[in-house]
Amino acid sequence: MKPKQFYILLCLPFIFVNLIAVFKNLLWLAYLCEILIFIPLLVGYSGKIDFKNLNFIAYFGLSFLAIVTRFFETGGDSYLISILFTMISYSFLIREALKYTRRETANKFMLFFFFLLISGNAYFVFRHLQELEIHMAGIIEFGIYSVYYINLLVLVIVALIYYLNSYSRKSVFFITLVMAVVVCDILRDMALFYLPDTSVVLMKSFLSIAGVILAFQFFMTEEKKLRLINLV
Repeated sequence: MKPKQFYILLCLPFIFVNLIAVFKNLLWLAYLCEILIFIPLLVGYSGKIDFKNLNFIAYFGLSFLAIVTRFFETGGDSYLISILFTMISYSFLIREALKYTRRETANKFMLFFFFLLISGNAYFVFRHLQELEIHMAGIIEFGIYSVYYINLLVLVIVALIYYLNSYSRKSVFFITLVMAVVVCDILRDMALFYLPDTSVVLMKSFLSIAGVILAFQFFMTEEKKLRLINLV
């Protein structure tokens, strides 16, 4: 077993305790597990981490601050600050993906498929914001959420462009990370504004931690073209 695989396995107890804490409604313990899970990942990837990479430092630094803010949450303002930290962190994730995105010639079918996906996502984001507006406390909160989801839409667009133009394991980690982030955010809003069901919160919490692990995998994986058999 490779050292990094061993340290990823060490994340499993934190995931298990996190889910139990969510089920028991011990939010402080759930957030504590999300904070502590950074430790085995940082130790496991210590030899490969490029601390000169601003995108890596900023993304994980802001993600960590977002979790800490939720841990010490005292009111609605703390939650909005956490949302802001998360939104800004996505910008650095976008910057990192753009470093490896190379424009390739696409056929008309692929272009049509791409714009169809983007149009569909844009429509659902617009509809989602319309539904959220009636639950917002004011224009400031709605404005923050609007910018947040526009930023999330840009992240999805970049992920699709990167994945369709790159045939690498790194792009697979990135598109998987983005899918986890998007579903996690949808479930978060569902639990917050519509249906605070335990199963929804559990899945949201699991995807949140999975996103941290996938983000480490993305940043630590080299950009290298692979054959299809290597991606399976």
